[in-house]
Amino acid sequence: MIEIKTLTEVEELEKTVAIQKNAWGFNDLDTENHYLMTRIQKYGGLVQGLYLDGEMIGFTFALVGKRGEKYIFYSHMTAVKREFQGRGYGFLLKKAQRQGVLDLGYQEIEWNFDPIESLNAFFNFQRLGIISHEYERNVYGEGDSGLHKGLPTDRLIASWQLNSERVKHKMEIRDPRLIEEIQENRIGKFTGQTAYIEIPWDIRSIKQQDMPAAVEWRMKTRRLLEQALEQKYVVREVAFSPDQQRIFFKLDPE
Repeated sequence: MIEIKTLTEVEELEKTVAIQKNAWGFNDLDTENHYLMTRIQKYGGLVQGLYLDGEMIGFTFALVGKRGEKYIFYSHMTAVKREFQGRGYGFLLKKAQRQGVLDLGYQEIEWNFDPIESLNAFFNFQRLGIISHEYERNVYGEGDSGLHKGLPTDRLIASWQLNSERVKHKMEIRDPRLIEEIQENRIGKFTGQTAYIEIPWDIRSIKQQDMPAAVEWRMKTRRLLEQALEQKYVVREVAFSPDQQRIFFKLDPE
């Protein structure tokens, strides 16, 4: 039995710390303490947990933010225990978060994610329907554990327009992978036409085997994404080569 509910009790919120360690290999310093989440829940945020047969296996939390004159929600964390990843539970959490934020009267959620974590990028664009037009360098500094270890924590900013036709479609239909015959002269070239930026298939394995190569991926994608976004491109999709051995961001001019 699957249940998603708002977390209000301290005993429930404490469990989110262990989930962070399990999902991402974080040490104590890198985790978000449950104390913060008690305040987020009380003062206008949203903390939700996913239970499977009575066991909490995932959670998400978000807080109210402001962009210029517009109030939005900022989703800081969504995590599912490692042994339950890849089974659709992350999507269920985000779907519940979307509805919860809509119920609170907001139309947009933002969050950040590592652009060279290809599976997460694919999930965000393909399954959730985000777009992105902002890049940040080294948001958290270089961490000491888990996903943060060894590289500058560069991030793309996800913009999730909750009531857009794109997002409403994604909530109901799981689209197939986007497979395209990508011309080499469109890769990393921003000339006013659709463009592509290649990202690594498995940056975690690259980090374990060849850290200089992982750093090279970070610096290359940083340069290209910053260049594209400065020229008013928007990242809208993740595309695969016909043999599905290469993966790319697909960008269009605004």
